[in-house]
Formats: sequence, C-alpha cells, structure tokens
Amino acid sequence: MAIKKGLILLLLYSQYIHAQELTATAENQLENHMEIPDDDAQLQLLNSYTRHKISLNTADAAALQSLGLLTPLQITNFMLYRQLLGKLLSIYELQAIPGFDAALIRSLLPYVQVGEDLQPHYTFKDYTHKGDHAILFRYNNPDKLLLRYRYNFPDYISWGILTEKDAGEKLFDFNSAHLFVKNYKHIKALALGDFTVNMGQGLINWQTLALGKGPAVMQIKREADLLRPYASAGEFYFFRGAGITLQKGNWEGTTFISLRQLDGTIDTLLASLYSSGYHRTETEKQKRNAIQQFTTGGNLSIVKQNWHTGINIISHHYTIPLQKDNKPYNLFAFNGTQLTNASIDYAATWKNIHFFGEIAMSDNGKTGMVHGILASVAKNADISILYRNYNRAYQSMYNNAFGEYYKAVNERGLYTAISLKITPYLIVNGYADVFSFPWLSYSMNAPGNGKEVLLSLTYTPDKHTEAFIRYSYSAKQQKEDDDNFIKWAVPEEKQSWRCQISMQLKEGLIIKSRIEVNKATKNFTPNISNPLNSNQQGFLLFLDAAYQPEKTPFTFSGRYITFVTGGTATTMYVITSGILYEYMLSQLYGRGYQYQLCTRWRLMPRFLLWVRFQQTIYSAFASEQSNKNGLTFQMQQLF
Repeated sequence: MAIKKGLILLLLYSQYIHAQELTATAENQLENHMEIPDDDAQLQLLNSYTRHKISLNTADAAALQSLGLLTPLQITNFMLYRQLLGKLLSIYELQAIPGFDAALIRSLLPYVQVGEDLQPHYTFKDYTHKGDHAILFRYNNPDKLLLRYRYNFPDYISWGILTEKDAGEKLFDFNSAHLFVKNYKHIKALALGDFTVNMGQGLINWQTLALGKGPAVMQIKREADLLRPYASAGEFYFFRGAGITLQKGNWEGTTFISLRQLDGTIDTLLASLYSSGYHRTETEKQKRNAIQQFTTGGNLSIVKQNWHTGINIISHHYTIPLQKDNKPYNLFAFNGTQLTNASIDYAATWKNIHFFGEIAMSDNGKTGMVHGILASVAKNADISILYRNYNRAYQSMYNNAFGEYYKAVNERGLYTAISLKITPYLIVNGYADVFSFPWLSYSMNAPGNGKEVLLSLTYTPDKHTEAFIRYSYSAKQQKEDDDNFIKWAVPEEKQSWRCQISMQLKEGLIIKSRIEVNKATKNFTPNISNPLNSNQQGFLLFLDAAYQPEKTPFTFSGRYITFVTGGTATTMYVITSGILYEYMLSQLYGRGYQYQLCTRWRLMPRFLLWVRFQQTIYSAFASEQSNKNGLTFQMQQLF
C-alpha cells in the first residue's frame, strides 16, 4: 500500500510539470517539422481537458484518441482491461495495463481522472453552462495581434470568434467564427462556420496538424476527428461553411460544404494559390480573396469494436483555372477548375497487431496508398511498419499523409521502426526509412532515392530527471546550387548527434541543457570552379532554466543558446515554449547567440499574464544575417 501511495504522490507531483513542458522526444518531433503552423487546436483541447478531465471509467476510444498521447494498441489494451476487470478504482491501476509505464501515466494525469463512474447525460442547457468562456489577447512585435473569444465544453460544444493582424498589416485582415456541437443525440458532430476535415490517413484531405518522422517511432498513424472546430490564426488550412456527422448504431455518415475566398496570383486567365496569409505590400494585397473555392464532400463508415472502414469523397471547384509554374517538376501537377478525390480507409486490431491504411484516387485515375502495422511483439518491444506508394501524377489539394515531404505525391517508401523498453527507466527507439522519387521534384532535377536512420535513448531514472541521446543520418540527392547551366543531382548526406538532459534541482527549479552537433556533405560533379565535395558542420549549446517560487503567483524562465554553422544545410532548429498555446521555432544558422527571458503572472485564479523577450545576435562575421528581437505579451481571462 505504501508503494501504491508513493506512486500516486509521484504522479500528482509531476502533473504541473508535464502539463506545461515538452519531453525531449516531443521537442525533437516538433523541430523535425521545421515549420510550426498557426494551428493550436490540439493545445486548446488539452488545456480544456485540464479543467474538464476525461473520466477513464466512461471514456470511449474516440475520447482517448483525442488526447494524441496514446497509440491505437494502448487504447485497445485499456478498453480490453476495463471490459474484463471493470471500472478502475485508482489511477495507479494504469500501470497494470500493457504499454502503460510511469512516464506515459504522468503525461496523461493532467487530462484524465478516475471516480466518475456514471455516463453523463447532459441536456442542451448543460452544454451551454458547464463549459468555460475564455478571452485571449496576444501581441508579438512588430505589431502582430491576436484576439480570441471562445466558449468550450470539450466533447460537447464550442463556439467562438477570432481576429488577427500580421506584422506589417494595417488592419485586422483575418476573421474567423465557429459553432460546433458534439455527441447530441444522433448528432456526433455539427460544424457551422470554420472547421477542418481530416479523412483516413491524409491522402485526400487532412487539415489538422500532423507530424512526420521522429523519435516517437510508433506515432505514425494519422488520428483525429473527421470534423473539428477551427479556432486558430492560420489563414489557409480550413473550410468555411457547414458539416454534420450522424451516427446510428455502427454506421456513421458525414457530409460538408464550404465556400471560401482564397488568396492567389492571377495571370491573364490562369491562377495559382497563395497560402502565407500576408497582406503587407500592394502586391500581396492584390492577391487577397482573388480565387473562389467551392468544396463538397462526405464519408460513410461502419465502426465496430475492433475495426472500422470508410469511404471518403471530396470535390473542389475554382472560379479561375489553377496553373502551376511551367517547370518540369510540375508536369503532372493539377491544372484546371475541378478536382475530385475518393478513397477507402480502414483500421483493425487483431490480438497485439493493429492494421491501418488508405487507398485513394484522383479524378485523373492516378492513385496513392499507405498501409501500416503497429504490433507488440513482446512485453517490452513494439514495432511499426509503413509502406507508401504515391503516383507521380496523383493530385489532391489538402493531402498530408506520411512521407518524406509535405505532399503525398511522387514517392515510394518503406518505414520500419522498433521501440524497446530495456528497463523501466531506459527506452530505445529507432527507425529506418528507404524511399524513392520516380519523377523530378523542386529540389531535384532527376528521379532519385534516399534513406534515413534514427536511434534514440531516453533514460528517466526518477521523476525529476530525463536524459535523451539521439543520432540521425540521411542520404538523398539534391540539385547542385552552383552557377552551372545544368544542375546535376548530387548526393547529400546529413548526420546529427544530440544529447539533452533535464532535471529538477529543487522544488520549483528545473534546468535543461542540450548539446547538438551536425554535419552535411555534398559530393559535387568535379569541374574547374567546384571542389569534389562540400562540407558544412554545425554546433549548438543551450542552457534553460524555469523557476516557480513557493507561494507566489510568478513563474520565471530563461534560455541561452550559442551556435555556429557552416551554412543553411546545417541549420539548427530549437522549439521555444513558455507561453500558453504558442510554440515558436527558431531556425539558427551562421554564428551567434540567442537568449530569452519569460515570466508568467497569475494575477487571479482565472486571469494570467505572460511576457517573453527573445533576442538573436549574430557575429560580425555573419554579415548576411541581421540581429532579431522578439517581444511577446499575452493575457487570458477565464470565466
């Protein structure tokens, strides 16, 4: 009993830290994305769960999946445990479920609870009174502003409005509003206003943030609600209109419709889309709302306890024909006013193996497919395998499936990974990915191929300490960046070593440090002006500290980074948090240093202020770089 009580205290004590800080694996996963989009939907959802916790004794698989912290195998094991042994009596029972260790349980604790044993039956009046109203204001210099109001009762109802102004713009030029209802009688989801659509494994449409390869080697399956409310500041990846999902028994049906004015460049009778959302200069202002997009689509699924399958369809119509640049790599890209996609997706669990995948076709008859397996092959060993094959002429507007690049097109590949729990404190993760490109791409003037390998070790000897070591290697072709008329495809190799440790020195004081070294090598075609190869090396060191004095409403944090790289091929990526709903990605190359100071002040129990200042200073030798300052101020009021 003393051991059980000790575990509970350990988990509860760690709750605040894990609700606010990213693990080393999560940091690396985000940094590999190399660009953080303005989509904080998942962060908003998790923050709502800290106030309206998921009851583990009544939650269904969809509620657990919405956390984004559990693999399909872990969810299946949990549901089977609850079905066989009944409701959980205490949170520490989770450690008896295969796949649940202390680190995972600590990450779940801020968002789940045990003790609510009855399935709630809310009236629509409850929907509108049991949630939280939140007003958030954020300022980023120079002159980037965000104002958002949202009412949210997670898993039941959400409504809100948002307005945003980018730096350099004179007016608030992006406005958004939504009303979203979930789990009301036969209505599984009802979306009015702005919403996102996420189908299958992302081959025909996926608008929610989805990460790619990284140390979280088992998180390769795309998982999200098909319809989700949109309350973020990004100006491109969402629909505007209405959608509904109806549920009857094991059947679910979804339909949606959207009409949007998109930014674009119009050249005579042809156009191309412009997705940045910036309207600072006269040229950018002329692109505003230049193209109308009308979208319809739907899904029909059958959902059983251990499997599901669905049919998806989506069609886009544009008022002006879209036309990509006249480049060889765009030979098979979509051109025209009408694009339709259809797909079949599936998922099934058999014993300790989970299968998933999607097969899609665009209206030119070309296909894309992805198939994956997640398996527990031993008590402390999991593996994942994913095969993808995207035709060079496959076309889709908003696809975001697993792959080497952000678009699922012109790629074949096989990904294999393993996760080993050597001891309760030591986990080894690794993957190998081989891929090929049958046609040209933006970065390569010929068909090519490549491979990637990653190995990471995570050591957590106690609840206060985490050590993380990672090695990665990649090799693929890139076009030469010299002045030759013909830019040949040349092999490029990259290697990276990272060592990171975080620990709690005393109550309220956490420190973190990282050392990273990388190397990039290009083997050029020999000629008079070029050597046979080009080498770049990079080095980064950072120290980070966060301190929350006892019995005070303040939290302080700071970071210092020094870096030197041989060029853009060895750019270092560092994720910065410290402010609710915002992760900032620094791309550091050249020579210099960066420091950051941040504070959070809880003026009242439901009123918080954040202030963060960051400055990047480059060496006098790095004349191509200019110093950068960043000031962020944010306030949030809950009521």
